[in-house]
Order: sequence, then C-alpha cells, then structure tokens
Amino acid sequence: MILKSILKVADSAHKVDKMKDSITIGLLGGLIGAITSDLTSAVFYKAKKTEATFSHTAAQFFVTPTSLRRKNRMVLGQLLHLSVGSVLGIPLVYILKKTGKDHYLSKGLTASLLTWIILYHGGQKFGLIKKPIYVKTHHTSLWSHIIYGLTSAKAIVWLADPAIFTSSAKLMAKNPSQHFAHSVAGPDAREHNDAFTQSETPYLH
Repeated sequence: MILKSILKVADSAHKVDKMKDSITIGLLGGLIGAITSDLTSAVFYKAKKTEATFSHTAAQFFVTPTSLRRKNRMVLGQLLHLSVGSVLGIPLVYILKKTGKDHYLSKGLTASLLTWIILYHGGQKFGLIKKPIYVKTHHTSLWSHIIYGLTSAKAIVWLADPAIFTSSAKLMAKNPSQHFAHSVAGPDAREHNDAFTQSETPYLH
C-alpha cells in the first residue's frame, strides 16, 4: 500500500508541467529547500544536538534571545527564515542558467556554504545573532545549510524546463571542431577569416 502510494506520487511528479520563469522557479525551489532544512533543524533540536532551530535564530533579528519562547515571535522567525530561503533560490537559478545544470548539486552545496558564512557567521559578528555556547550548534547549522543547498538545487532542476539551462559542454558536443577553432583563434581572427571568405567568393563563379 505504501509502495503503491510512493509510485503514484512519483508518477504524478513526472507529469508536472515544467516552468520557464526564473523568479518563480527560484522562489519555489528555495522554499522547498528552506522547509527541508527547517525540518532537519527541528530534528536536531529535538535530539538536543543544537541550542536553537532556524526559527529561533531568525527570530533574533526581531527580538532579544530571552523572549524567543513566545509563540508570536517564533512565528516571525519562521516567516523570516522561509522568506530568506525562498529568495536565495533566485540567484541559484541564474547560476545554473549561466553555467548549466551539470554538477548542480555541487553548485547548490557551494551556494549554501557561502550563505552559511555570510548570514550565520556574519550575523554573529555584527551582533544580530547570539553566539552559541556549544560547538555542536555550529555543526548542526552547517549540516542544515548543506541540506538546504542540495535540496534547493535539486528542486530547481526538477521544476525548471531543461531548455532554460545552457551548457558549454552541449555547445561543444554539437560542433567540437568549430568550438575549438573559435576558442583558439579569438574574435579578431574570426573577423579576418570572414572577410577573406567574402573576398574570395566572386572568383568561385
């Protein structure tokens, strides 16, 4: 029964129309990554492997750490975390569009590590986030960010129409000799070659 349900969901997923709008793809992909990382963070918190969830950390941008237990302030933190995670999916889409979707998990991982350094450590440096007492909190935060990057990249590739991604490997595969000649000769040589071809054309008649 469970296996049948999983197969049904997978079959439905393949039938979903692929998107071409970069902003929408980025927002949805980033949101999926943010939700996944938030669930991971909550599991770590339940297991007492971290001092705070992403919601706790994000709420510190609005209130002091001592008042985080109030539900309405935790909701603010949750909304901020999901919003930031969703928006961060947009630049990842443009990175994949520019460089191609090959090795997309590695690119998502790199983006998530940069996000962890800028937001997590930057927030602590400027006093926006309270520094954790235990080292394990840093470790779980890093793992949660890694999961965000991998999940977001996977979701973006799954949601997007493959036609929006470009890849130098694909261009080279279509015409490897021309691609190699152009890359070696440079634009000036190509212009000179075109001019030479045009000047020689009348003598062929």
